[in-house]
Amino acid sequence: MIIRLHPKAEEDLENALNYYYEIDNKLEAKFLKYLDTTFDKILKFKNLYPYENEVVQKIVVEKFPYIVLYEQYGEIIMILAIFHTKRNPQTLTDRV
Repeated sequence: MIIRLHPKAEEDLENALNYYYEIDNKLEAKFLKYLDTTFDKILKFKNLYPYENEVVQKIVVEKFPYIVLYEQYGEIIMILAIFHTKRNPQTLTDRV
């Protein structure tokens, strides 16, 4: 299994990392660590997490107000969004 990031998810990640870096570069590193842990959980237990709709699943990032939305394509896990929970979920309609 491999994880790939949708281009919009790459933007989400870049925005989050920039935000946390501006606050404190250690916070940026901590966010990245928890995100890596989240990706590892997806790889190990891809079918465990709840479905947002028929095909998109979600997992909460520990210690941070983010969820990761993903879809399974055979051996590929496509990360569709790294989404701050305070944002309007309607902005995700082009991804899910």
